[in-house]
Order: sequence, then C-alpha cells, then structure tokens
Amino acid sequence: MKINTALVLCAGYGKRLNPLTLKSPKPLLKLNNLTLLENTINLIKKLGINEIKLNTFYLKDQIK
Repeated sequence: MKINTALVLCAGYGKRLNPLTLKSPKPLLKLNNLTLLENTINLIKKLGINEIKLNTFYLKDQIK
C-alpha cells in the first residue's frame, strides 16, 4: 500500500521551548538554516508523498 498523504501536526504551543516559542510557533524555529517545518516537508517529499496537510493552531497566521 502506497501512502499518498501526510499530516504534519503543527498545533502545539511548544511550551517546553519557551522563550523561543513566545512569538514564533515551533514549526518555524530554525535548524541548520531551515525551519523545522521545511525540514519535515523535505523528508516527506523524499519519501514520495505528494499531498501534505498541516494541522495548525498556535500562531497559525505565521505559517504560510
């Protein structure tokens, strides 16, 4: 069975990463010059998954 869709959970407050997450959601924190979300999406694409859905809540307007 081939997986066609990935669901990325981006809705948490990231309280354990305070104060880094007070003004920016955890998925937008940088790691090796890319955001955590960009790193995750790149890995998903390498797996051949075409459709990616994001579950957002905290500071969701910053995620585009």
